Amino acid sequence: MAQLTPIRGFTNTPVTKSICLISTIVPILLSILSIKYYVNLSIDPYIIEYHQFWRLITYQMSVINESDYLLIVLLWFQFKVLERFYGSRKYLSVITSFALANAITCLFVMSVGQLLIYYISFTIKVYIFRFGPNSIHYESTILNTVTPGPLGILSSLYVTYGVNIPISYYFKILLKKPTAKEEPLGFGKSSKELNLSNKFPIHILYILLVLNNGTKSIIPCIVGLLIGKLYTFDLLFGTSWLLPKSIFQFFTNPAKKTIQIISSIRYRLFSSSYQPLPSRGERIMSEEPDDNDEVLDETRQQESQIRAETPVRPLGSQFLDTFRH
Repeated sequence: MAQLTPIRGFTNTPVTKSICLISTIVPILLSILSIKYYVNLSIDPYIIEYHQFWRLITYQMSVINESDYLLIVLLWFQFKVLERFYGSRKYLSVITSFALANAITCLFVMSVGQLLIYYISFTIKVYIFRFGPNSIHYESTILNTVTPGPLGILSSLYVTYGVNIPISYYFKILLKKPTAKEEPLGFGKSSKELNLSNKFPIHILYILLVLNNGTKSIIPCIVGLLIGKLYTFDLLFGTSWLLPKSIFQFFTNPAKKTIQIISSIRYRLFSSSYQPLPSRGERIMSEEPDDNDEVLDETRQQESQIRAETPVRPLGSQFLDTFRH
């Protein structure tokens, strides 16, 4: 069950913390090094002419303007409750699945959509306006380019958030001050108030993200909403897999994982002659459990399954069993 009270900061949400740090550091580096064009995605010329399919991976890694950065960081921070709901490792696996599905589906929609628009315009110009077929050339459409950034991933998480996370509270905003005659009747008229929930800020942030870049941001967001809907109905491929533990640990705590890799390499190199004693910091890290989150999730699932399968016994039967033993 997800926690209904607000989570303070990044408490027990290492994946969200790492994503927010990456979402901040990568745009700064792209701006300093003047290589923002590496995260752009256009069917023509990058895919058709240059065959740069690696852009399907890089275009979701970073945004290129300040308004998109502010919106995505706020949404990542709001979706941290999903990490509590799934568990950190499962949450990162879900994000990876959304990234792959959005990249493939977005490429398909952009390519097929451009071809359909081209053939429809070709038919209209040739058979209605009597243009010569040789005078009509291919031109890029509004589906040729999308906005860089994890818009599709956030759209899928937006659907998942709405399905899995319950509403904590409701509140009302009065649009008109009631008169003395209307006060005894209450404030229940829809024309004078808005009934909202605690999810209202997330809805506003997501709508701003969709409309921030016009059609360039609408296309990946619509694709992301479709992917999220398929996932909630268990129709999306790769819904039950988990990332390897080493990748998860490196993503959430790269410094600790790097030290462990270096220590293992040193052990393999010098194990034939002698075995150096580990330092105090290495001993402490080796004594710490590596995947507490996964163990807790499995324990909770087993306990809930046992409670669900065990029938409810009457109080009298419990008393009799107690005295028998």
